[in-house]
Amino acid sequence: MKFKKIPMHMYENFHKMFSGSNQNTFNICRKCGGACEHNKIGTLLPGEKEYMAKKMGISVSEFKLRYLDILKMDDGTLVNVLKLGELCPFLNKETEACECRDFKPIICKIYPVVFTVEDGKVNFIIDNWCQLSRKKVCRNYFKSAIPLLSRLPIPIEWFNHVVSYDDLYFDYDQLRKCRRGKNQYAVFTLEELLSLQRDHVEAYKVETHNIEAYKIEASKVEMFKIKTAGSGIDFCQEIEEPTL
Repeated sequence: MKFKKIPMHMYENFHKMFSGSNQNTFNICRKCGGACEHNKIGTLLPGEKEYMAKKMGISVSEFKLRYLDILKMDDGTLVNVLKLGELCPFLNKETEACECRDFKPIICKIYPVVFTVEDGKVNFIIDNWCQLSRKKVCRNYFKSAIPLLSRLPIPIEWFNHVVSYDDLYFDYDQLRKCRRGKNQYAVFTLEELLSLQRDHVEAYKVETHNIEAYKIEASKVEMFKIKTAGSGIDFCQEIEEPTL
């Protein structure tokens, strides 16, 4: 299966409206040592490698060699992920700063927002494993990205593939060893990847918001209410970053 690319202007609009982490959230991330950088996999949306390569002023071929690997799913579908085996390839090891903040992969930028798929519907949830979810202002801020995300024409088939590994935690030392002998732009099978996951982490409660035909409908709200496209969000105005 080959996914239809999301138009570049839609990526541009998303990044103009939602900034993602700032210095305040970064300070929280440092307290856990950036655990998601050591355990999580960053997946690119359809057409996102072309968008990011353009923002960097390099060819798509060079971008793939420097920053990406491929996951080959059981049905043969190829999914682009950030290079496996150590920290994120965009993380500056000296400053601990993200070097692609303004055009960061959207699935990484919205974390701790994650998702599940049930009965053909996508449920966006807040990952309580992340330290950011425990600060009310941060939780509310990242949840504001959900209606923006719902406007992107992401195929349900893409979600179905990504959920098979996105909520798991991986041993990056083993991944690094596993890539020995592979090409620079390496192909990992899903079976190969799933054999390298860490032990299951403690279960947690989440809030869910169902998406059907890219429209959001709140199914459970514990502490916060989220504005959706139908309830007054201004999609031309940048969402204000959190101040702690």
